[in-house]
Amino acid sequence: MYSAKETAKMTGLSTATLRYYEKEKLLPQIARNSQKYRQYTDEDIEWIKMVQCMRMANIPIHSIKEYVALLLLGGETLEQRFTMVQNHMEDIKKQMTNLQNAFELTQKKLSFYKKLLEDSSFKNMSYSEEWKLFNHGEN
Repeated sequence: MYSAKETAKMTGLSTATLRYYEKEKLLPQIARNSQKYRQYTDEDIEWIKMVQCMRMANIPIHSIKEYVALLLLGGETLEQRFTMVQNHMEDIKKQMTNLQNAFELTQKKLSFYKKLLEDSSFKNMSYSEEWKLFNHGEN
């Protein structure tokens, strides 16, 4: 069994986030000791990591709640959960494509600025001149 502080350290979350996850019913009921302090099990830690993973994939809280509720109902919801995960997979693929595009543009912009910094004649360039050079110049 782990305290809230130990669990926070293990998961990289704050104790406030752990309480929020519990309040929002993203976690199963967390056991309490005789002093009413939360006591997390290894299974609770794995559950928290699953929720973290879903949050990192930008899955909305309401969708995680729905998934957790279905999960707690057991095998009869397997098809619904499969469909949810399948849909989330498509969303993640779109996010990955968007992030890849953003990464490539950022690399291009960084390279552009590096070239400008090597030539002091660009120090007084206006934003519109920079914009034109970046979008239509040799990069």
